[in-house]
Amino acid sequence: MDVPVEVLVRPLAVADVERAARVQIETFEEHDRRYGRPVSALTPDRLVQQQRRVRHFLTHDPHGAWVAEVDGQVAGVALALKRARLWGLSLLVVDPSVQSSGIGRRLLDAALSYADPGGVGVILSSSDPRAMHRYASAGFDLHPQVDAKGTVAAARLRTPELPVREGTRADFALADEVDEVVRGAPRGPDHELLASVGPMFVVDSGADRGYAHLRGGRVLTIAATDDATASALLWRSLAHARELGEEAQVQHIAGNQQWAVQTAVQAGLSLAPSGPAFWRGCLPPAAYLPSGAYL
Repeated sequence: MDVPVEVLVRPLAVADVERAARVQIETFEEHDRRYGRPVSALTPDRLVQQQRRVRHFLTHDPHGAWVAEVDGQVAGVALALKRARLWGLSLLVVDPSVQSSGIGRRLLDAALSYADPGGVGVILSSSDPRAMHRYASAGFDLHPQVDAKGTVAAARLRTPELPVREGTRADFALADEVDEVVRGAPRGPDHELLASVGPMFVVDSGADRGYAHLRGGRVLTIAATDDATASALLWRSLAHARELGEEAQVQHIAGNQQWAVQTAVQAGLSLAPSGPAFWRGCLPPAAYLPSGAYL
């Protein structure tokens, strides 16, 4: 497809938030249909969540938030964050009607302009071959990933080997310290948003430190100083899913995160290939499951 005649890539504005959220949802739905996956219903709550995500980037990372207009209508969105020297691509979507037209590449170039040239970068990709080609061409290294999900039977649950407690806002400073050790950058304002949608679990036992954020039965992210601490947090997260009576979901498990693979298998979860991670400047941190939205 030729590039549409009138394409304008520009910074995201407040007036774009609702349309940007809808483009994201519509693009994800088309991707899921293409790969034969269930398509989630568009509920008011889902739309509000996506708008909140867009506003978060507009507030905290305005120089990483971009849209592409086609004939005056927002048809693509890129959201990137920068925490210290860590740059991450949270979102890159293009309306299905104008995909494969070069808009995605232009949005990625705009988002990458927000990154430090010598810093670390991370992108969690879909399974779309076009997306993977785009990220590899931008100089990022591909790392395969799997997801784990399923119902955890009570008999399979294990008591964490380290003390895990529920976290509060007072633990955000601890979490930022862990982030700096694990990924070289604190999350800062992202902890507030992540903790607003579900519980936070914390390990703070001498040198063993870490945290997990959850939404329902889904693990949003885990970061820890070592594999054993990360595994303890994952076991507590799986127990939380069972307490809610929900399916457990663990995403973005890379090959060097065997602690997560073994914990998931021992809990009876099923493993399945997912889109890869792309890292630039480092390997995936071992005791770390990134957040899809906030990396």
